[in-house]
Amino acid sequence: MEQKRILSFMICMILLFGLNSCIKEEALNTEADIEQASIPNDDLMLSTAPSIGNNTIIFKLKRFSGTYLHAPEFVVTSGASILPESGTELDFSVPQQYTVTSQDGAWSKTYTVSFVVDEGADFYAAFENAQVVDTDNPVGHYHQFFELTAQGQKKFIWETANEGYNILAGTLVGDEKDLVPSFYPTSQVTDGYLGKAAKLMTKDTGPLGGMFGSPLAAGNLFVGEFRLTFPTVNSTRFGIPYNSDTNPIALKGFFKYKAGEKFLNNSKTSQLTQDTWDGYAILFEKTADLNKNFLTGTHGFKDARIVSVARIGSKEQIETDKWTAFNVPFSFVDGKTFDPAKEYMYTIVFSSSIEGDIFNGAVGSTLFIDEVELVTGQKK
Repeated sequence: MEQKRILSFMICMILLFGLNSCIKEEALNTEADIEQASIPNDDLMLSTAPSIGNNTIIFKLKRFSGTYLHAPEFVVTSGASILPESGTELDFSVPQQYTVTSQDGAWSKTYTVSFVVDEGADFYAAFENAQVVDTDNPVGHYHQFFELTAQGQKKFIWETANEGYNILAGTLVGDEKDLVPSFYPTSQVTDGYLGKAAKLMTKDTGPLGGMFGSPLAAGNLFVGEFRLTFPTVNSTRFGIPYNSDTNPIALKGFFKYKAGEKFLNNSKTSQLTQDTWDGYAILFEKTADLNKNFLTGTHGFKDARIVSVARIGSKEQIETDKWTAFNVPFSFVDGKTFDPAKEYMYTIVFSSSIEGDIFNGAVGSTLFIDEVELVTGQKK
């Protein structure tokens, strides 16, 4: 286990600083990742850019073309190989698996690649479905939420930053068996308002996290995708297509919340003395560039594309051990209105620490979320 912890530490250092200079030029590459994915005419075929996760890739089709035969193309890390080969035509009526092997042959990673038809925005989430993501380097097991399409394929609408926390996970436990889903900031629990629910908890990142200016990690849950980059706040990509010709009018759901004992003002700019939670939904304008159709964690509600916002307020930001309903209306910003002829994106975001994006919060702050609904209304 000690060797694995040392390996985890080395991985952290490499990711955080890109210390390629520490590796001899002649050394073979040990990485085995898919860095880019595409299909011919993807601007016409896809509703969003391909979603590349830790071991999943999802192509979201605008419409069903009559066949699931596709020949996706991949860019892998330098020197690595992929099987089946990039550009191979396969039947994606069921997900297909690709294995990437590092240049030195010592590491490999298996990706599950899916093609799903974008059946419209799913405006209701009960968090009943979650799969365990297994990672080998460092060793860890965390939850990833999904919905099921009419064809029975997994559709990943809700995302977390568990993948980023996993970089530190191996340095925070004494035994790898402790790296279970509940160890991570966001996980599924069985005692929801109805059935299962999502649990978000603000976690300590340990000495290594503190060393690099991120002493805590808030539990988060959002509509979009997570692509690990640095600074990590830019790894969150909020937004998926809003496939409705009526405007959103409210964000509804149920919550429970308990603040952690000690609020840490790590940014030295907070006016808070006690932690609280956050939740909001944003409707924003879609751009022609599929690779830029998202908001990052630094948007600050100031992005010029934002059309309307529904955000949790002080009435909802309370501590309660009972499932409590929230119903927050949307408000248009800067005099904007909803135009059914335009294309939009939307996101929903929850966090166990309202200032978690600047690493303020209280370790142990816990938010439970269930039965979330984006209510739509009449054309404006």
